[in-house]
Amino acid sequence: MYHCGGYAFCVFAGCSRTASGGEKGTLELNKKYIHESDVRLDETVQRYFNFISADEGKYHYYAVSPLNDKMIYSYTITFHYKIVGEMVNCFFDSVEYDTVDTEKNASTGWSYTLGADVDFLLQTNGIYYINEDYLKEIPNFDADDANT
Repeated sequence: MYHCGGYAFCVFAGCSRTASGGEKGTLELNKKYIHESDVRLDETVQRYFNFISADEGKYHYYAVSPLNDKMIYSYTITFHYKIVGEMVNCFFDSVEYDTVDTEKNASTGWSYTLGADVDFLLQTNGIYYINEDYLKEIPNFDADDANT
């Protein structure tokens, strides 16, 4: 399977502030949380979360099938979310396919549960989605040469 859907993850994280300075669980609103392996890629091919209000967010997904480079998955899911304890739980609302998407294969059963922090989201398999502002504090993250 080359698209996201139905994955459940759980971890712990601390409390943080929203962009407006008020308390909102563990998320920063209106900032991209970029998949760790996509931070140096163009925005159109990144996988990322963006929490746009107190209960709604967007998840952008992009992948090319390793078996057939003409199979492209590229879409944005709008989701509703709820914070329970230190976890953010995201549930499918709608999908908008990018013009390059050839598969139209997003699942209405798409959901995510992630540990959250103002600086990153974390899946139990160790994959991070890093806040775009926090990347400025770790400028050599995913650099081409560790000796620079």
